[in-house]
Amino acid sequence: MPFRIVIPDDFPPAYTGRPELEDLRRLGELTVYSSRAADRAELLARLRGANAIINVRSYTTLDADVLAELPDLQTIAVFGAGTDNIDIVAAARLGIVVSNAPGANARSVAEHALALTLAVARSVPRHDRELRAGRWVHFEGPELAGKTFGVVGLGHIGQHTARIAGAFGMRVLAWSPTRDEERARRCGAEPVELDDLLRTADIVSLSVAVSERTRGLIGARELGLMQPSAILINTARGALVDEAALVAALKAGQIFGAGLDVYAEEPVRPGHPLTELDNVVLTPHAGWMTREARDRLLRVPIENIAAFVAGTPQHVVHPASGIR
Repeated sequence: MPFRIVIPDDFPPAYTGRPELEDLRRLGELTVYSSRAADRAELLARLRGANAIINVRSYTTLDADVLAELPDLQTIAVFGAGTDNIDIVAAARLGIVVSNAPGANARSVAEHALALTLAVARSVPRHDRELRAGRWVHFEGPELAGKTFGVVGLGHIGQHTARIAGAFGMRVLAWSPTRDEERARRCGAEPVELDDLLRTADIVSLSVAVSERTRGLIGARELGLMQPSAILINTARGALVDEAALVAALKAGQIFGAGLDVYAEEPVRPGHPLTELDNVVLTPHAGWMTREARDRLLRVPIENIAAFVAGTPQHVVHPASGIR
């Protein structure tokens, strides 16, 4: 029997039409689905018989029940670093090797975090909309130099974000669940407690992994600690933020604004309350979308599957580590 590789969720397309697919076909029999599975039954139908999966989109849930229905599955290669949609413990118990692409998109996502910061601070989308409508109006915002930038999470992305923020002339604070003070200092950040960061920072940027500890990390209480002039940036995962509490805080002017690339439910449904607010800038989980990051992200899962087939798995996600 040929080694079967399935990409169940290449929507919007990442691999479809790309030359990298030929490298995958050299490793085995390849099936690519360029639409989103309508439900769990359709997802299972796509995956049955697969020996390897490349998981492109985080909305595809590979939980314990799904994995238990896939007796032929040997390895899952993640397009990116996040594995919060995969039950890593169940995969390990079933002997399924999960690998990711740590750091492949870190620089691009960090740059996107600063792009969102500038877009919110300087009302770039609002100015653009008004000008296109024939109105010549100005919206005042803060200058970033001299402000305090708080990084929540110091993985690959958080470290790059801290360094870029420092280059803008901002004081950088950092909090991480691992409390790695030396790592914070290496990227020019001052390690602090989370509540102190929230109270002090003019910009709070989320780069932390989703875990039981961090799910819902930013809720009404945390938003209440932030300054009225503060900006919240999230390029990590929507599950970190209580969206209803954020909408309420933005409507009330409790914080200045927010820049969001990730959401509790993706794609964002038409008419979502966030889409109706002028003090929020929204992008469609596109922080990784640069030519350089895309090339790295396309290659690493293929290399991970090739390494697995060769008997030398690489970038393996340990059950205790979750997202790295």
